[in-house]
Amino acid sequence: MSVPADLQALREQIDLLVQQLFAVLSERFKVTAQVGQLKKQHQLPAQDTNREAQQLEKTAARAAQTGLDPDFAQRLQRLILDEVVAQHQRC
Repeated sequence: MSVPADLQALREQIDLLVQQLFAVLSERFKVTAQVGQLKKQHQLPAQDTNREAQQLEKTAARAAQTGLDPDFAQRLQRLILDEVVAQHQRC
């Protein structure tokens, strides 16, 4: 089945955005790995629930400003934060 050119163009744009999203996430995890090492050096806990709560509040506000569903954005941020904590616990 042939895909209309305008649909194909949009799909290619989506693919590019997904690639960019993963590149940004990769960079984020590189930075949080450094945070994990510093926490280990300073004998700090892997998880900072106060910081996480602040981040989730900011996430909801930023999402609302950009027209993204704040609940979805917070769920996504929670997933990212949980992965960061897991990485810190492995340090």
